[in-house]
Amino acid sequence: MYKDSLLNCNISNKSPKWGAIDLLMWKVVPEKLGGGINYIQNYKNAWIIHNKDTIKNAAIRYRLPIELLVGVCWIEVGGDPNFIDRMAFEVRSLDWSGPDYIDKHFTVTRPPEKTSFGFVSMQLQTAAKTLGLNLKHMSSSDIRTLTHCLEKDVYNINLVAEHLRQLADFDKLLVTVKMEDIKIIGARYNRGMTPTLDEIKQNTSYGDFIVRHWQQFSNLIRQ
Repeated sequence: MYKDSLLNCNISNKSPKWGAIDLLMWKVVPEKLGGGINYIQNYKNAWIIHNKDTIKNAAIRYRLPIELLVGVCWIEVGGDPNFIDRMAFEVRSLDWSGPDYIDKHFTVTRPPEKTSFGFVSMQLQTAAKTLGLNLKHMSSSDIRTLTHCLEKDVYNINLVAEHLRQLADFDKLLVTVKMEDIKIIGARYNRGMTPTLDEIKQNTSYGDFIVRHWQQFSNLIRQ
């Protein structure tokens, strides 16, 4: 299953890149000079439009409202460039390479499996679980292959859609156009499967954002 899931991970839509200069434009350059919040939002919009066919097909494949998948993609793209995620993963992998006792009591970084990868940010452990894999039973080579696949736009979008489908099934949601369900699934993407449904309902801000911008996401996918 694992090998089959990676066969086509090098297929690419040649998505707009997000690098160090983009990060500086967003964080340092003021809006009046073309930077700031408008810069990253324009990038997000352009990325969605560029990948709209892949997003539509993935949403249909996993029986999701297209706007839900668009919303997660829009929120997650941008931010830390891939090379920062890669550096974080390598540093964490080195820090967590000792005996179990040392790793448990003396590490100073987060576990490497909690590193996020991809245009649409997804934790490595979440990606593996979505594929039915256990990182503890994978070789370092296979783990790195998965990290590289997550950085490929087509593979990334489809895996995010598969994960959203699993989140919907986890809470036994049909995912039609019921906005309360959208809020819960969005919150699950951000907060994971550990919280109970009641706990998730106490903070659905991530999903609320998707619902609030539903029409915007619908318009983007039609361009």
